Amino acid sequence: MSTTGPSLTSEYASTTPLQVRIETHARHSERPDDPVAAVLAALELTGSEALADIGCGDGRFLAHLADRGHLGRLVGLDNSTAMVAAADAIPAVEGVLGDAEALPFADGEFDAATARHMLYHVPDPHQALRELRRITRTGGRVVVSVNHPATCARTRQLVINRAAEYGLAPATGMVNDVNSETLPTMMSAVFGDIRIHPCDNALVFDTPEPVIRFAESLFSFCGVDAASGHRAAILDAVSTDIRDWFAAHPGQCWCDPKGYIVATTTVR
Repeated sequence: MSTTGPSLTSEYASTTPLQVRIETHARHSERPDDPVAAVLAALELTGSEALADIGCGDGRFLAHLADRGHLGRLVGLDNSTAMVAAADAIPAVEGVLGDAEALPFADGEFDAATARHMLYHVPDPHQALRELRRITRTGGRVVVSVNHPATCARTRQLVINRAAEYGLAPATGMVNDVNSETLPTMMSAVFGDIRIHPCDNALVFDTPEPVIRFAESLFSFCGVDAASGHRAAILDAVSTDIRDWFAAHPGQCWCDPKGYIVATTTVR
């Protein structure tokens, strides 16, 4: 039985929960949802830029660029060794272990920098934004994406409620207050002018099993550690809740509103 609660380190020790969340959004969004395409549209790359993806996860964004024939340097930084290893295994991608608040790069080293769906995990997001500006050359582009507040709140709250029955609560320090409502002001303070592109959507499920997989992928953020002795019981209760809902609502879909913004700026 786990004696400590979940943390960002434990959550990202494996790529599996992240991959489940990404695949769920790709397969079950109400409208086509391509966050990679949204970021690429904001970047307006020519193909020769040196680009740093901060908080790169498993590197699939950089893999997409490499597969499209991007010729510039591609660097993925993460503070998880599992994620860095996944990124570093991609041909033409350099995986770097590091901290978003103290990036191990020189001033103006990159033509572009991205921070995709990660800033809400950083203890000092203002410092992380300052670092993004520092490593990007004058005239270069920085793109940041973050979720709306209460994204996928329905599924998350279901897990939180069941976890609370065992005295578990969302761990502090895993998610800060950065979201689509707070990011624009933060970025404007660091960069000046920014452009905001909203992406509003929902997850829609017509069968229970993918909802259950998605719910389990949220466990760490809801206070349920991978090694918790209560994990199996909580998963069983959540699974029963979801299956019972579908049984009681034949022909209806489980809907969970979501969304994010893509914020873009040019370094002056």
